[in-house]
Amino acid sequence: MPWGSLTIPLNFVGSSTNPMRTSVFFAFACTLFSASSFAQGDHPMGHESTTTFTTIDAIVAVVGDGIVLESEVEAQAFAMKAQMAQMGKNTDLSDAQRCNLLEELLFQKLLVHHAKLDSLEVSEGEVMDEIDRRLAYYIQMFGSVEAFEAEYGQSVSEWKAEFEDPVREQLLAGRMQASINQQVRATPAEVQLLFAETPADSLPLIPEALRYRELVLQPDITEGQKAEVRNFLDSVRTQVATGKLSMTLAASRYSEDPGSKYKGGCYQNIGRGQFVPEFEATVFDTPIGDLSPVFETDFGYHFLRVTDRRGQVFSACHVLVSPKVDPLALAEMGTEMDSIAAQINSGDLEFADAVLRYSTREVTKNQGGVVVNPRDGGTLFGSDEIDPNLFFLLNTLEPNAVSEPIQLTDEDDQGYWIAVQLMERVAAHRANPTQDFGYFQTIVEDGLRSEQLDGWILDAIQDTYIRVDAPYTQCAFDQNWTAGSSTGAVD
Repeated sequence: MPWGSLTIPLNFVGSSTNPMRTSVFFAFACTLFSASSFAQGDHPMGHESTTTFTTIDAIVAVVGDGIVLESEVEAQAFAMKAQMAQMGKNTDLSDAQRCNLLEELLFQKLLVHHAKLDSLEVSEGEVMDEIDRRLAYYIQMFGSVEAFEAEYGQSVSEWKAEFEDPVREQLLAGRMQASINQQVRATPAEVQLLFAETPADSLPLIPEALRYRELVLQPDITEGQKAEVRNFLDSVRTQVATGKLSMTLAASRYSEDPGSKYKGGCYQNIGRGQFVPEFEATVFDTPIGDLSPVFETDFGYHFLRVTDRRGQVFSACHVLVSPKVDPLALAEMGTEMDSIAAQINSGDLEFADAVLRYSTREVTKNQGGVVVNPRDGGTLFGSDEIDPNLFFLLNTLEPNAVSEPIQLTDEDDQGYWIAVQLMERVAAHRANPTQDFGYFQTIVEDGLRSEQLDGWILDAIQDTYIRVDAPYTQCAFDQNWTAGSSTGAVD
């Protein structure tokens, strides 16, 4: 494929000074030309001329009533190069990689075309949420809003407006694909067949796993403790407001947020939706440069100063202080935990009943203390998925045995007491349907989804007008995109 002869524009009126941005985001619904030197010296209409031109953007494929522009391929290439650069890899793309990028776009356009035929829709809110998520990623990558805008030669609002239609298409394509695969479900017979057809030496070794219950006692934070923290933070805010204390010093001295404590309490270029709602509501209610009142979130009490706000992106500095568990109350709960443990060990009280009666951790209390693995929603944990302190306790237990209570601190630095009961220890073993049904089920269902989607693509290609233009006509695509009776490829 003559990629070397493909001319991608580097500059044109109104474009960014960055050539990558030019090829990525400038898109028209037709082929545009600028007077200079058209590739190969050809006139766009095929007639000889003393004037030569350079292609700025071109249609490289048509799918139904949608088109694929060269700039869209370059947009995909830009995203791939950004990821490769972050991983320290060579950012040069091969011809095959560019062909793969076009095939991804052909697939997306095919999904979008049929989504419209099926009257599928995405809301404006979904589109804007996704745009904000991507914007936050790029701002983090470039370091600031200013650097982002300099890179693309656009304001944030202009960039968001330009990205709205492409993002809507991507979300619509995702919705269409989900509708194609929504009813895939593996049967036990299919799982058994996969196991039978897999050579024994190809079955993965499943490491040892544990299933356990927990009994947790943690004192409540009293209203008096909350009021004490709020009043303290009010006094710190007053010192900052009157100039007796800088925001930077207040954060380093008092804040309990490890992510910003030694950065003046500041977060830069945060896209809306990344922080808890109460924090963001205060950010957008507080004038730039002013201090907010003290407010509460699940993390504790804060006050903040907004340093910048552009659309849905903001920068702010804050101080966080959270109420602490009363040490005396925690010590009293330790005594109570010892008493409960004694009843369990004597056989007077079942562990699951003790959890229902005494545990303060609601997430496990109503399921008898059984802990759920957030990775897969199951109840088995690998040794590397358990808090090392708990694994040390569990590793010495026999099934149904109960550990001695220990005191730990949670992610909010709050103390609590915990005892655990080992329910089951599953030894390391070769994968099998009896012990690892979910593992085989996932593989089968992934295969079924792939087969179902491949079948849908073949049928959709037959029913859709598709054309692939130069310089991509020589690509070795996975799908025969021009197989339909009314499709074709243009050399």
